[in-house]
Amino acid sequence: MDGGSSKRLNVVTIGGGTGSSILLRGLKRYVDRIDITAIVTTFDDGGSSGILRREYGVPALGDLRRCIAALLPDQHKDTAIEWMLEHRFEQGGSLQNHALGNLILLAACQRTGDLSSAIDEVAKALRLLGRVVPVSDEPTTLCAETEIGDVIRGESKIGSWSHSRPPLARVYLDPPVEANRAAIEAIGSANLIVLGPGDLFTSVIPNLLPGGAKEAIANSGARILQICNTLDADGETDGFAASDYARTIEGYLREHNRPAGTRVDAMIVNQPATGSGQPDNPVVIDSGVYSAVNTVLARPVANVLDPRVHDANRLAATIIEYIGTFAD
Repeated sequence: MDGGSSKRLNVVTIGGGTGSSILLRGLKRYVDRIDITAIVTTFDDGGSSGILRREYGVPALGDLRRCIAALLPDQHKDTAIEWMLEHRFEQGGSLQNHALGNLILLAACQRTGDLSSAIDEVAKALRLLGRVVPVSDEPTTLCAETEIGDVIRGESKIGSWSHSRPPLARVYLDPPVEANRAAIEAIGSANLIVLGPGDLFTSVIPNLLPGGAKEAIANSGARILQICNTLDADGETDGFAASDYARTIEGYLREHNRPAGTRVDAMIVNQPATGSGQPDNPVVIDSGVYSAVNTVLARPVANVLDPRVHDANRLAATIIEYIGTFAD
């Protein structure tokens, strides 16, 4: 898709945590040609989000706040609006460790009556360069089962699971919840669905678990692009090669496979630039990934200063490059 193309495409990102916010900071550079909807996990139970969940019965707000901050227009960068959203109270007292942006979202939720409407009102006031949608408006608990049958309850406990313990076999929601209608509609109108980046079992896959989410992806005519992590995540994906990431996602979507082709159409995998140092514990680009997905985009997309995360601009540019292969 070149700069002169008049056709706007709907890009839906699915994830959470730091990964989604980094991706959105890069993608918003291209809002002249794409419409962005970020579907965000709402099952975190730690920190400020966890406290507000327990005290007010709302889904987790932290990842939503990060994505809202990421989609602020550039004129708000490093301004009071951005730092207020991310400000965290450090002194003792009832506000300690709370993020101000979480409290703003909670206030908006109480005013409007539901989380989705609250986010839309905040987004309108801040003139965001995209839409942020919670994957579900219903609070629930993310659970995991290990390969020997142990059960771990809570996203924060799953995320800190030690690599020396039995590996994770699956994640699920208890109790089951339905996907947000706005999320289902966004998936249905998408031209490209981007899965990740982020921790596989606590940021990406949880978005596939609410009722209706997998069916919506299966019924969508969109291309599906998965972003592979740059490094192994201790405990969750220890020793995973690129093909393991692809096949794990496919396993969660297999129940609603489309009749033809693989579930994931393309995958972005970090390949360090020539002459650059190789980080510790990189995700290996194995031969199996070339049969697991149709297109492998091996590019230097890791952040040079912190290879644990992606470079926002390089990652977004690679996505736009991929869009150009089917949108022109």
